[in-house]
Amino acid sequence: MPELRAVVGPEGEPSIDVVAPQLATDSVPEGTWPHAVSHEPMLRVSDVLAQVQSEFPALTTSKLRFLDNNGLVTPFRTASGYRQYSPADLERLRFVLRQQRDQYQPLSVIASHLEALDSGRMHMAVAPRPVDDDADQYLGLRDFAAGASVAESLIEQLDEAGLLSQSVPGRYDRVWLPLATSAQAYLNGGGDLRTLKTLMAAAGRSADLAEAVAQPDRMRGRAAEAEDASREFGEAAIAVFSASVRGSLSR
Repeated sequence: MPELRAVVGPEGEPSIDVVAPQLATDSVPEGTWPHAVSHEPMLRVSDVLAQVQSEFPALTTSKLRFLDNNGLVTPFRTASGYRQYSPADLERLRFVLRQQRDQYQPLSVIASHLEALDSGRMHMAVAPRPVDDDADQYLGLRDFAAGASVAESLIEQLDEAGLLSQSVPGRYDRVWLPLATSAQAYLNGGGDLRTLKTLMAAAGRSADLAEAVAQPDRMRGRAAEAEDASREFGEAAIAVFSASVRGSLSR
């Protein structure tokens, strides 16, 4: 079986290179690959999406759940049933997604690569990005705009229009960074604040419905099932909206 080796790509990001097979001579490592990276669960699903979606925009909560169910990236489950990921899980996730995107590998082949990496029969060095679990959840105007790669004036504009609000005085929750980026693209494409507000209102109603769908499980204390139900409904709503727009454009 070929060995996988990390090489530095043109943007300074580690990528995967296939090299000639090498027989592993060291002892069998403990745990799962990457062995030298922290396996302490410290990241929520939203944290994972925030860190990985810039490289893999198509990554969704449904995809994370799919990889978990298929045993490729299996996060820690809290007593309440919530998924928590470690820095090692993030590197494993990036490996799986790169294998799919760059090597067009099916899940069965990726699973065999991971098994070989876990057992030490294959080797790949990684240079994981540092994870700061003390990073501020709430960002000031300048940092928030920089994180979304938009002008500060856009954030102020969205705030004044009631489309983005400060979670604490003078600071915005980083969970809304993708919204600011998407809003900029929408406005650049010819949209205006009025129609953007209509879209966001519809999205809010879908989120409310997703919470209503999850409420029976939540009332029974089944937090994991409630989380899955709400996110699955939300992803379905997104799919319906996308299909509707694309279908109308193709007429």
